[in-house]
Amino acid sequence: MKSLKTRLLAAFLALAFLLSACSGIAPQNTPTVEPQTVDDVPPVVNATGKVTPQQYSQLSVSAPGLVQEVLVEEGDKVEAGQPLLRLKGKEDLSAAIAAAKFEVAAAQKALDDLNKAAADARTLALQQIALREKELRDARYQLDNFTPPVEQSQMSATEALEWAKKRLDEAYAAFEPYRYYSENNATRKERKEDYDQAQADYNAAVKRLEYETAVAVAQANLDKARRDYETWKDGPDPKDLAVAQARLENATAALAAAEAQFEDLELRAPFAGTVSEVNVRLGEWVNPGQPLVVLADLAHLQVETTDLNEIDAARVSVGDPVIITFDALPGVEMKSVVKSISPKAASGSGVNYTAIILLPELPPLLRWGMTAFVDIQVNE
Repeated sequence: MKSLKTRLLAAFLALAFLLSACSGIAPQNTPTVEPQTVDDVPPVVNATGKVTPQQYSQLSVSAPGLVQEVLVEEGDKVEAGQPLLRLKGKEDLSAAIAAAKFEVAAAQKALDDLNKAAADARTLALQQIALREKELRDARYQLDNFTPPVEQSQMSATEALEWAKKRLDEAYAAFEPYRYYSENNATRKERKEDYDQAQADYNAAVKRLEYETAVAVAQANLDKARRDYETWKDGPDPKDLAVAQARLENATAALAAAEAQFEDLELRAPFAGTVSEVNVRLGEWVNPGQPLVVLADLAHLQVETTDLNEIDAARVSVGDPVIITFDALPGVEMKSVVKSISPKAASGSGVNYTAIILLPELPPLLRWGMTAFVDIQVNE
């Protein structure tokens, strides 16, 4: 117990000595750290993207069929409208097109003939009107300048003819018994005069009726010519014209359908570009909507972001400066701006928006589908 106390006392004295020694040391000043000036760094939004063509398309045929020719390979450069593949059936459709063209020509000729016939009939009607008007004037002139016998002046032409015919028959009957008598016979002479007068009255009645008939016929002919003109002045009969036009329209539609089917036998490039994929083989049956050829304009590429989240998308604006680098091309750095931002979130996991950044130039080894990193300088 005594030994323990002795050891504790010794430790206490040693600690006191140490504290006394430390208190004798002069205090030293702590150096002041000067604050460092940090330059302003624009806020940056980082995103990953992929290289895509500005224009590309997966092409398919419009009608089902058997592939007869595949005209391109992957990597081929094609012009707009250039055939890429053909389906079987060209010969049958060529014959159908020829038949349809013949029917169109026949229908057009029928319509032209109908219009020409109407035009000819209209011209003829005008000529007939002029002719019948002259005939009517001449007939009226003759009738107006004819003076009937006094006894017939109050009668109609038919009444006068009946009256004159009756008198002629009576005069002939009275004269007939004396026909072969001497011309100096008083009775024969009287009966002959009566008969001659009756004949003259009859002839006058006949002439008057002929003139009136000529006027009536001329008037009827003129009326008919005018009706003919009214019939044809506006062209063919509407019913006949409707049938002819319907025939032509039907033939034209049949030709258009046959030509469309013929065009459907060929898959053509909608724009100039490079064939990136060919997913069809010779002799294969294909259906509409089935992707057969992928065509892309690889001369104009862009970057589409794939992970621009909704918080960062709200900070980005069209026209913001962008620095682009590529995982596969170390050392390549490009400057551009944000062209557009999708108004709707992209499908897939998470809420991400697609921003489009055009590439002002194309590095030699850049390919469709390569990964790109974009640093977008935003204003905050």
